[in-house]
Amino acid sequence: MNKKLLFAAPLALAAGAMLTTPASARSWNNDGNNLRAEIAQLDKQIDRTRGLSNREERALEKRVDRLRNLYRSYARHGFTRAEVQTLQREIASVRVAIQRQAHDWNNHPGRNHR
Repeated sequence: MNKKLLFAAPLALAAGAMLTTPASARSWNNDGNNLRAEIAQLDKQIDRTRGLSNREERALEKRVDRLRNLYRSYARHGFTRAEVQTLQREIASVRVAIQRQAHDWNNHPGRNHR
């Protein structure tokens, strides 16, 4: 009887730990799905934004590609809070860059004429 108890107790603890882990990680995975959608949205936004020069568009697309690669790297092992925050910060940074580049008059006719 003691042998069964000694064997069963660690199994019960391990099973309890396995059941609680996905619940705590679930919120970060949901954030991960939202982040993936936001990254895809950035790509579409670059394509639709008027006023970007070819160079600006390529640079922004490279930033989104790096962001997508970073997302994939983090997603392999699940997201930590710091990784989610890093991705959110980078997404916000690219959004600001898109807006700034679209309104900097680089690709507007008559810009250099006085």
